[in-house]
Amino acid sequence: MINDPIYLAADTSIFGFKMAELVADKLQKGYFLGYRHRDFCGMAMKMDKKNQFLYGELYDGIDFSFPMVFKNRELFVLWLSKQSTASLARLDDDDFYRANQVITRQRLLEFIKD
Repeated sequence: MINDPIYLAADTSIFGFKMAELVADKLQKGYFLGYRHRDFCGMAMKMDKKNQFLYGELYDGIDFSFPMVFKNRELFVLWLSKQSTASLARLDDDDFYRANQVITRQRLLEFIKD
């Protein structure tokens, strides 16, 4: 995966409803989208025990730090469908977080593959 902010900024095509629905399907089956290693693991997605969708920074492979919480599937799908690699690349954040292990179109496509 390319973590170059210029490369990530160029992908402004929204993910759309089909991809967002497939991501939601996989999350609802109990899959987790995120890296699992020590310290900062980048951005991740999962469902919690309340069946809410979470998106946020992940630490040590398990600890979400102040995630965005989507109370139901419809809200999550609506939000994700309007995102793009560029919008999720954290291009306006500090150098450490900018384009660091972010959710991209490529990661989502790999996640939803069977």
